[in-house]
Amino acid sequence: MAFNPRNDEMSRDRGQVLFRFRPGQTFDHRGGYTTQVIQLGRDEEFDGPSLDRDHLVQEAMRFVRRWRAAGRAFVAGSDRAPEFPGDQDRLGDRHYEVVVPGKVFCRVWPRVVRCSRAGCGHVWTAGDPRPGTDDWPPACPACGGVVGNRQLQFVFAHKCGETSPMYPPSKCPRGHTRFRLDDRASRFRDFRWECMTCGFPLGVQWSCSNSSCSYPDKFMNPLLHSAGTAHVGHGLTLVNVTTTEEATRQSNPLYTAAVLGWWLGEITEDEFRRLTDGHTVDVPDEVVESIRVMEEAGLHDQARALRARFMPVEVDHLRDRVGKALGLDAGSDDARGLAAELHTYRRVLNLERLGVPRLQREARNPERRALYERYPEVLAAAGLSRDTCLVSDLPITYLAIGYSRTGFSPEEADLVPYRGRVSRGAPEKTLLYAHPTQAEALLFPVDRDRVSRWMVRNELVSQGALDDAGGVAQWLVHQLGPSNGQALSHEVRPAPGHPDLPVHELFGLLHSLSHQILRALAVDSGYSETSLSEYLFPYDLAFAVYPNGGSDFSLGAMRTVLEQNLDAVVSRAVDNDSCLYDPNCMITNEGADHGCLQLPETACQSWNRNLSRWHLFGSPDGSRVGYWDPTL
Repeated sequence: MAFNPRNDEMSRDRGQVLFRFRPGQTFDHRGGYTTQVIQLGRDEEFDGPSLDRDHLVQEAMRFVRRWRAAGRAFVAGSDRAPEFPGDQDRLGDRHYEVVVPGKVFCRVWPRVVRCSRAGCGHVWTAGDPRPGTDDWPPACPACGGVVGNRQLQFVFAHKCGETSPMYPPSKCPRGHTRFRLDDRASRFRDFRWECMTCGFPLGVQWSCSNSSCSYPDKFMNPLLHSAGTAHVGHGLTLVNVTTTEEATRQSNPLYTAAVLGWWLGEITEDEFRRLTDGHTVDVPDEVVESIRVMEEAGLHDQARALRARFMPVEVDHLRDRVGKALGLDAGSDDARGLAAELHTYRRVLNLERLGVPRLQREARNPERRALYERYPEVLAAAGLSRDTCLVSDLPITYLAIGYSRTGFSPEEADLVPYRGRVSRGAPEKTLLYAHPTQAEALLFPVDRDRVSRWMVRNELVSQGALDDAGGVAQWLVHQLGPSNGQALSHEVRPAPGHPDLPVHELFGLLHSLSHQILRALAVDSGYSETSLSEYLFPYDLAFAVYPNGGSDFSLGAMRTVLEQNLDAVVSRAVDNDSCLYDPNCMITNEGADHGCLQLPETACQSWNRNLSRWHLFGSPDGSRVGYWDPTL
């Protein structure tokens, strides 16, 4: 059959493309051959929301910096993202290009073919087939056989990102050039090349030829081309990504102080908008006089309300208050990074939401009203806020940044960028692939008072320290800092006394709550666990669960859960304290494996790290108190 790279049956949505069809990734084409994606083309017909290119690039650069920092912590002086622009390059952001993909370009790869005839089995390297002209797979050059010939499914990969087909040897010690592969063994290391002429066996191995590879060990790992570690995609899920309109607001020099002041409660939302929109107000003299009279009469609340409505905020005073409350210079890069993190959740709260109070007001009948009146009690018992709600159109953007091979983390492998030209004649750049979409989501803020009690009972922090900081959220901001994420990224729990331990445990609690609720939602929403994803708001102690655009489709399923059985979902999460692999899981894995808290990689934004049923139900020996302990 003539090679045909085009196949209408291969049509995929953008979410599937960025999960399974990234540049450098291989897949089994419907045409009957194995192919490798070489590049993604821009979607010229995309009419979705306009995204702020600078915001996406800065998020990607922050991700690369964290990857490099984690690599240096593992091997001093190393660079685990050597092909990305340098951290110190002041023009580094100009080397990036954001692409919303709409086309997939691929090639037949690997072109190493095995003859299907039992008496032959010859393995050879074929030429690149010409579309519509050359048959694929080609005829065996040794025996002429055509039927059943197939590409060899094994490849070599190196931790620097280099990959290679499993080429046969050029010749045996006796000069013969035709080989078959003996792959009957159950381990790659026992595979052998066998000379078809003299039977001489040769080992199956290959060395990395990447000139920029910094690893001393050049031995490449043999893998099935579709193995999970043959191509590990890395990226970020960003909620409510900054649009060009929002970018204009963020360019206001007062933006950082306004966001932090709003988050701390120093200014109102209206005052925040006046500051960041650049609006000025001419205050009538009678208003100024009314405020003065109220202050003199001791009516401070009324005076404050009138001032908030008519008078501009004293910016210098606001900056001083923000700096004292957070221990940051309101004009620093750290403060700007923190403001960007905090404002994400604020913008989510400004979207159209459906909460429990509205359900109670609009209940269709007494039975529904009685159901909704039970919701606050059930949520409170589970340590979830009564502000739990449905966000109808949560804007979500997945940003594909790069990939690794043979490993998932900076300790195991390099982060490799996607490189290419977005158009003919354009310079080669580091490409970032964006997938903006909208989905309905259930938003779960947690009960901050209960979190505080949980931390104090587990001796992670004193009540005095929380009170001095102004509450657990402000304490977390002090501990975590402006979005560098280091305290959240430990592979294992920090040792007792380590300064990152309290934050690590708090994040673990939030992450474990999210997974437990997601698992319960999968029962009642009509979605499978693979079709739901989480998004964590650690600074605001909240998380969202939303459909990730996978194979399942159930319009309005999240709203149905909120309207009909949110209480059953939450109760199921609290009651489901066991695992298929208990007691071993609860004792040796701290209650986190594939039988309980661990989720498919499509669902978890943190690679199933820092999960434990001990956070929720307590440890078997009673040394750690669970968040759902009745005595808490």
